[in-house]
Amino acid sequence: MSPLKAVSVAEAIAAEGRVDYAAWLPQQRWDELESALQAVREERSERQPTLDYVEVYGDFFAHALEHGPLALAQLRQWRAQRPDSRFPALLEVAYWAAWFGEYRTTATADRVTPAMRACARSAYDAMLCAVVRMLDGGHGEWPAITSVLYAQAAFGEPTWWRRWLLADERPQALPMHGESAEIEAMLAPSGAAAELPDYLRALPQRLPAPLTTEPLAWRRGQPEQETTALEYWLRVAFALDPHALDAAAAYVSLRMPRWGGSWEEMLAFADSPLCARFDEHERNVLRFFAWFDELEVDDSDMLEDPRVLRHHLRLGQQLLERPLADNLRGRVHKYLAYLEALNGRIDAACAHYAHSAPHNHYQQWELVRAVSTWCASAERGPWLGKIAEVNRLVSAHGAALYGVLSLNGWAGIQRDPQVAAGWFERAAAATADLATVPDSPFNALGPLGETLGTDALLPMWIQAAALGDASAQFNCGSYFNDERADAQRGLAYYRQAADNRHEVAMYNVASLALIPVRDGETTGAQAETVAAEALDYLDRALARTGQVIAQDPSEFNLEQLERVKDLYGTVLFSDWAPPGARRRALPQVLAFAREGRFNSMISLGWWYGDKDLPAFDFEEAVYWIEAARHLEPDSHYVEKLRAYVEVDSFFGRMKFASAQGKAKRRGFPGQDDAGL
Repeated sequence: MSPLKAVSVAEAIAAEGRVDYAAWLPQQRWDELESALQAVREERSERQPTLDYVEVYGDFFAHALEHGPLALAQLRQWRAQRPDSRFPALLEVAYWAAWFGEYRTTATADRVTPAMRACARSAYDAMLCAVVRMLDGGHGEWPAITSVLYAQAAFGEPTWWRRWLLADERPQALPMHGESAEIEAMLAPSGAAAELPDYLRALPQRLPAPLTTEPLAWRRGQPEQETTALEYWLRVAFALDPHALDAAAAYVSLRMPRWGGSWEEMLAFADSPLCARFDEHERNVLRFFAWFDELEVDDSDMLEDPRVLRHHLRLGQQLLERPLADNLRGRVHKYLAYLEALNGRIDAACAHYAHSAPHNHYQQWELVRAVSTWCASAERGPWLGKIAEVNRLVSAHGAALYGVLSLNGWAGIQRDPQVAAGWFERAAAATADLATVPDSPFNALGPLGETLGTDALLPMWIQAAALGDASAQFNCGSYFNDERADAQRGLAYYRQAADNRHEVAMYNVASLALIPVRDGETTGAQAETVAAEALDYLDRALARTGQVIAQDPSEFNLEQLERVKDLYGTVLFSDWAPPGARRRALPQVLAFAREGRFNSMISLGWWYGDKDLPAFDFEEAVYWIEAARHLEPDSHYVEKLRAYVEVDSFFGRMKFASAQGKAKRRGFPGQDDAGL
């Protein structure tokens, strides 16, 4: 098989007919926007169009989140200069749908904070206002309704909207969903607080059709049930386009068991009179959501049971026997690839990926799974290159993957480092926060370096580091410090990452900066200055690591916190550390020890037990020795420290015993009964 040509970002956009919002909106290239969107809109009647109208609508979300109110201003410039265009109003709904999703997040409901919920409700209000204005302007674009369906399922029907729809009471005010500094700060990037009063003033006196025609007549004849409002919006979509299959797919996906529905309800919907407008092939698209939901496992821990894993592999194979469109069949293959990889059958997983690759977009975690499977395979076939090609314009992770394959000529992609550089720029631009390591598209490609060597990823890391990606800055620091023995260059990259909120880099800067002081290469006043700066980074590492653990108390993060605390202890008890640095470390080590931390108690024992220091305090040293001994009675660290502090004589042992008694009466951290 000949390699796929590595194409530039511009070539890919042109070849796929993509709408380049990031380039065309700021440059006011209205004709190109109109032409591209109209082409996609007209193509929607095809069974498997090259681009999906809802997909292109959703492509605007990234631009909305990146640019905030500026994106809204660009849409209004477009509408002012092209007043007859249907698309600015549609994308204004997409703007608020994007921010609704950002505030609501994809997390489970219990992880959505009250402030996030309040902001999501404000975005929902703005979205509904934008839908009303779109329809009132005579522009009935059904993709906007898919966003309302998701918001309705997540939060229900706003009271003000319900009164206007059912009682014809136009809102005189839009509700405040909470007032706090946190809510105000969270709303600022979207501009919702400033926009909502303007939306309220611009609302028409009466709701436009089709909100008040057949869908409303149907609703008035229904009992108020959980699904009534949801189906109302689906009927609005059908009023705009009787063949809006994507709207029906959005509706049926929201009746999965996780949303309070059932597979039986989903299958019945596909056979209902409302779906008689669709042919059998299209109704299978709707049924697919029930079929696939039965296959997919929400709790991946369940798949550790071989019986569960085998059962779902069988379900997947059975699903492949049904009549499915290529993209839906590809979704099944994609999930079976994941299951086969868990099953240890890497070759079988690769075969499934090869079937899925031409047809499917991959989520961030799905790309990571695919990369890991490719790395574990013997063949390392071209299917990963095809996945990258299909996803390169879809997400930051897809762009980064296509870039690194182009950089090295891997997975059937032609080698072209110049083309790769453009994709790395696109990946960085499409990443919401380059300082957030778990979201970094460059960090996600780590398995490639582990398998094929870090030298192959270095050009990507260097470019991404220059673009502000914290994980790439950290990886460059690690590469030059550990593999090239270039401590100075490694430290420079670690500083970049540390100043970009990378907590491990903060620790590394502190640790590496202290090495010349430890080795005697830096002395005197300069050593004090270097050590003070190192402790600045260590203080930042302590605070930042605590924040990270609050969000993700993983074993790695907890161990990193222990490393940070240990470095404070090392500075405190080491005689090479400048006096000012040792005194500065003392309050932190005391705080850790009072929390019951063994290593910190040992450090304090050495500090207070050193007769050559002004801080020498025999009884305090014995206290911390005994506190540590109560935690770990057989520790050789305790014995070694005691041998250092206790004078080996009759009177020395008596003095130590007396101090032991005082320590026990004082009580130890976490040992309420230590004196008993």
